[in-house]
Order: sequence, then structure tokens, then C-alpha cells
Amino acid sequence: MRIRIIGLPLLFVSGLVQAQTTGTTSPDEQIKDAVPLPFGHCFSHVPLRTEGQTDPNAPITVTADVLNATKDGKVLYRGDVEVLQGERRFHSDYMELEQQSRDVLAKGNIRLTDGTITVESDTTLTGNLTTKDTELDQARYQLHGDPGRGHARKVTLAGERAEVDLKEASYTTCPPGEEAWQLKASTVSVEQDEVFGEAWNAVLWLGDVPVFYFPYIKFPVKDERQSGFLYPSFDISSSNGADIRLPYYWNIAPNYDATITPRYIEKRGAMAQLEFRYMPTEGHNGVLYGEYLHEDKKLANDPALAGEEWRDDARWLFSWQHSARFDAAGHWRGNIDYTQVAGWDYAYLDDFDPPVGTLVDNQLLQSFQGGYYDRHWQLTTEIRDYQILKPELDTQPFQLMPALVLNSYRGLGDFDIALDSELARFENSDEQAYQATRFHIEPRLIYSLIDQPGLQLKADVGAYYTHYEQDIPTALAPYYLNQWGFDTNTLDTSVDRLLPRMRINGGLVFDRQARWFEQDFTQTLEPQFQYLYVPYENQDNIGLYDSTTMRQDYYSLFSDRRFAGLDRISDANQLTAGFTSRIYDDSGTERLRLALAQTFNFTAPRVKLYPGEQLDKTKQSFLTFEGDLNLDNSWFIHGEAQHDTRNNQLAAGNITLEYNEQGKLAQLGFRHLNEAYFSDSISNELNQVGGTLFWPVAPQWGLIGAYYRDIELHRNIDTLIGLRYDSCCWAVSLVWEQWQKEDKLFNPTSTTQETSIGLRFELKGFSSLGTGSEFEPGTELLPYYRPFNLNN
Repeated sequence: MRIRIIGLPLLFVSGLVQAQTTGTTSPDEQIKDAVPLPFGHCFSHVPLRTEGQTDPNAPITVTADVLNATKDGKVLYRGDVEVLQGERRFHSDYMELEQQSRDVLAKGNIRLTDGTITVESDTTLTGNLTTKDTELDQARYQLHGDPGRGHARKVTLAGERAEVDLKEASYTTCPPGEEAWQLKASTVSVEQDEVFGEAWNAVLWLGDVPVFYFPYIKFPVKDERQSGFLYPSFDISSSNGADIRLPYYWNIAPNYDATITPRYIEKRGAMAQLEFRYMPTEGHNGVLYGEYLHEDKKLANDPALAGEEWRDDARWLFSWQHSARFDAAGHWRGNIDYTQVAGWDYAYLDDFDPPVGTLVDNQLLQSFQGGYYDRHWQLTTEIRDYQILKPELDTQPFQLMPALVLNSYRGLGDFDIALDSELARFENSDEQAYQATRFHIEPRLIYSLIDQPGLQLKADVGAYYTHYEQDIPTALAPYYLNQWGFDTNTLDTSVDRLLPRMRINGGLVFDRQARWFEQDFTQTLEPQFQYLYVPYENQDNIGLYDSTTMRQDYYSLFSDRRFAGLDRISDANQLTAGFTSRIYDDSGTERLRLALAQTFNFTAPRVKLYPGEQLDKTKQSFLTFEGDLNLDNSWFIHGEAQHDTRNNQLAAGNITLEYNEQGKLAQLGFRHLNEAYFSDSISNELNQVGGTLFWPVAPQWGLIGAYYRDIELHRNIDTLIGLRYDSCCWAVSLVWEQWQKEDKLFNPTSTTQETSIGLRFELKGFSSLGTGSEFEPGTELLPYYRPFNLNN
């Protein structure tokens, strides 16, 4: 039979759910095991979460085996009583409603759910439809889509105040019967309008052993922010000793907050850290971050620094990151990336590992930029400086003060028209360095001679015009003469450079069907060529402000530049030829890619990066190869090689082999650089080998390891080994790592060994406590990455 009533049990479910389960997610999203568990029972008891919303005014349907009405005004429901309202469901063996007082009593096999939580009791539920107060004895609860569950001797819902109180309550994420940990409290109180719940006399139990007592704690019940202490963190390393942080989160306003972190470093002293986040208006947000250590005990007490004035100085860092969008369409945008440390403090980032700072070749970026960005053109400006963090550098980097850049690309009939231009001012803090104002404009006209499926041919003509006004000091710093060959007679105050440019490139795509290993494949052959012509002009009279030689690889051979930056435009009369071959399986997955290319110079390039450079007169580039293989979605290989055909030797190369499947990862790599390949940056051949491992070694046990070694220097670069035990609801890991750390303060040309040990204990769904970093295959110096370039 069916009748309509106002259902107090459903009001109870609604109140309990809103108070305790806001923001829960699926088990896979909530808990990510570092070591895949060999059994599936961890979440077998967890119901799926359904997000359906129920209208509180929606009709309520009640069904029962027997319905009776008594003379004293009671309505009695017996046998398989079920109350439904949308996603909300209530079940019991017996329920009675006192129509005058509007009291409700339910008994036996009580079960309440709304798709986000299930509450059960084998005893009684009492309540009142007018006050909406409800009590449930001996209750058990299970979150949906989340392993969180527990019980309470009594659950009380104060309907008018929308408050839930639990007496003698517990919480755990462990499966039933495997309670490795529980949090038990004498009283738990949750108000629906509050962000945090409260618990009194809470005890953390590991098995049957109480390990920590909390007289009073607050815990989040909504995905909202509230001020309070965050979990502390601990680290131990050979250079710093014990490192303890206790962050306090300050929720200043909905669009402002701060994290204040007292930090104690055993060998160095007390440090203060402050992070302030702001979002004053829509489209604007940023972070101000600072660290301050009044005195570094390790430096102050080192007798080797007795004569250094800065050894007693404070060590500090300031950083400002800001992103701005000034209009709804996002055309006007700006960005700030600024980080600074004390001028003498080259080792700050290595010693304290701050979470901010953009490093470019041991230099801290300090940049302010903004502009207008449109589909066809962009106008940007930037002020940029760098702080050197390597004391042996003899020159200061040039500052952009500022640069104004205008770029445009637009189609016009069968033609594409491109324009790149820049006006830049380069300054230097060294009084013996040259400085300059540079104007550059580069118009281009691109015409598709042939544009058909499988066949493309383009002509690209243009010109480079650059004007320099250089400020040349009376005497240049010795570095410019000794290292680069510049002198005051070499450089000109005013320079104009005009160079025409012609580029023709094209390619073909052939494909054929093939069958190998009883599978169907498609193989392509993609020949590609480029002819480039730029006449020669001696540019030794121009200083170097932002230019360097580009790294040579397969893609750079098809570029129109030999140098990055605009201070050098290389002459070229060359033909680059290459091909790519790909193999796709019948699902369209790219399994193999092989690419080979070489540049042939009809005239050897004559433009030098700096006057003292000795040019290679060869008329051909290295023969360059790249390849990638995806064998079966588990095995991957990537390789690159540059072969010096004139001397018949390998100039540079690297190869990576990886196995990656179902939580198992193994990667091996080797890289080689010949002494002649980067003669300006290395003095010996570079041969390095290494690998990383992330592997389950037994049920619930996982191993990580990494080892990188410099074969030429006969020393280890970075070594890591770690072990982790993973259960359904808790994990423990131990990680040891040793790496080479640059000694930037004491001896910049040497390195010292840094060692760290990390022990981390995790209660899944509750907290993580311990030392060291997360259980990941990357190392301090070499983070894990995948170099594979396949379209899958």
C-alpha cells in the first residue's frame, strides 16, 4: 500500500549527510596507493556515491507489509517498512507515528541512505516531526564513494539548530574487521553551517594500542577554508640536520589567505616563512612569499669563513608571482615572476629548497611582462633581470629595460604575411660592460606553391633589419677580451644590419599497408627538404646581449636559425634533407617513429658567435637521428644520435628504455656528449648512465630506486632507494638518498655529498606524518620524465 507523509527519517539522513560528507569523492580519487594492492577487498564494502539532489518538497512514499491506525491516534507500520523520497531511503522493521505529538519511533534493522552516506542501527530511532529532533542508538555509518566509516553509541540531530552530536564515536578508513587504526572520541559535534566539526577526548588507536590523545580537535566537514594549524612536516639531511615546520593557515577573507610557518633547522637556526595569496578582482591573482633566517649558525660558526663579512648576515628570500587578465576576452594580460635572495647568497636555494623561484642556468628570473594578445597579432612588453647564483661567472647578465615586441601573422588570399619586430634596451650593472638599444624588424611573405594531400611545397621570403646604438665603455672588462675576443676597437657605436632571406621547404607522405606478426599496420615514408639562403655579413662589431648557439637536433636542422636571439644572424646557403617513417597499428596508435636528417652547406657558414671563436669549416652538419618505439603499450624506447660523418665518431647521443605497466616502472638511460660537441661548456667527454625503478616486490610491499653515475668522472651523481608497505588504510615508507651538491659558498668548482633519510607514516583518509619527500621515483637532481614522442 502507498500513502504520503512527512518523513522524519529522511530529514535525519539529510542533516547527517550535509554535516559530515560534503566534498567526498570516489575511492580511486580519494586514495591513490603508491603500491598497487594485490587484492580487491579494500573497497568492496564501499557503496558507489550518487550525486542526485532530492527536492525537500518532493512527495514521500511509504510502503509496509501492514498498516494499522489505533484509537489513541497512532499510525503503525510493520514489516519491511520503506520510506522513499528521490535518492533518500529509510528502512526498518517497525515504525509508529503519534499524530498529535508528531513523535516517531522506529525499531529493528534501521537503515538510512541518500546516495552519499548509509547509517544503520539494530536498535531504535526516536524523533519529532515538529522540532525535527532525532536520536539513533548504536549507529554505524559508511560514506559512499569513500572508505570512511565508523560507529557511535548515540547520534543526536538537533533539527532547529541543524547540529549533529555523536557520543562515543569512531572513524576509520579500514575495511570491516581490519581496523589497523581508528580515531575514537567521547563527543563529536557538527553544525551544518560550520566549516569544521569538533571532537573532544579523541584518541588515535593503532590496532589495540592508543598512541595519541587529543583533548580537543577540529576537522573539516566542508570543502571550505578556515584558520588553524596544518599538519607539521619533518625532514632530516646531512647539511641541515632535523628540519621541523609547523604551518598555521589564516583564512583572512574569501579572496585572501596566508600561511605562516615557523621553521626550526637544527644546524642553522629558526626561520620564519610567510605565504600570502590574493585574488582582489576576477582575473587577478598572485602569491607573495618570503623566508627569513636571522643568523645561520652553520655559517657563523665555520672557522673557514672567519674573514667573510657576510657570514653573520641574515639569509632571506622574497618572491612575487602574479597573473592578471584585464578584460573578459583575455586579450589584455600581464604576468610577474620575481624572486630575489641576498646578493652574496649563491647557495640559498640549495640549502633551503624554497617552493618558489624560476631558475635559468643558475640565475634567478626577475620578470615583469604584459601585453595585448589577439588571434592574428600580439603586442607585449617586458622588463627582465637575473640574479646570478654561481659566483665563478665573470659577467653579469644583461637586463631588459624594457623590450617591446610586436608580432603578427595573417592570411591574405593565397599568401600568409608575418611580421616579427622588437625594440629592446639592454643594460648591465658592470660599468665595464657594453650596453645597447636594439631595434629589429623581420617581415616575411609565405606562399603555398603546392598544398595537396601527401604533398606540400612552400616558399618563404623575407628580410632581417636590425639597428644598434651601443654604449661602449673606455675599457672593457677583461672577460670580454680574454674569453670572447671583443675590444673597444671591435665594437661600433652605431650598427645597421640588413639581410635578405629565402626559404623553400616541402615534403611528401607515402603510406602502405603491411601485415607483420599476424597484425595489420600502416607504414608511412615522409621525405622532407629545406633550402635556406641568407647572405654573409660580418657581425663582430655587435656585442652579445641575448644570443647563443642553438642545440643541434633533428628539428633544429629545419629551422632558419643557427643562433638563438637576434645579435647573430648566420649566413646560410644550405640544403637540409631528411625523412620520417612511422608505423601505425589498426587502431591508429603510432608504434614506431624513425627520423633522419642532415644539412649540406654549399658554402660553410662564416658568422661567428664571438670574434675569438674558431669556426668549423665543414660543409655538412652532423647526421641526426631520432627514434621512438611503443612495443606493446608497456615497453618504450627513445633514442637520439648526432654522428660526425667527417671524423666518423658519435658526437652526441642518448637512449632511454622503459617498462611501464600496472604500477610497475623501470627505466634505464644513457647519454653521451663528445668533447667537441659542446666545446664551450664542457672540458671532457660526458658519459652518464642511470635508471629508476618503481616496483611491487611482494604483496603490499613496494620498492623504489634510482642510480645515476658519471662514467668519465667516476662518481655517483644521485642514488636513491626506498621501501614502502601499503595496506588498505595505512602505509609506511623509508627512503634514503645521496646526491652531489654544489658547494657554491665555500668552493664553487667542487661538490659535496648530501644525504637525506625519510620515514613517512600515512593513515589514509586522515593524515600523513614523517620525514622526507613523497614515495616517488624521481630524485633530488633528476625528476622522472618520459621522453617519448609518439601520437597515441
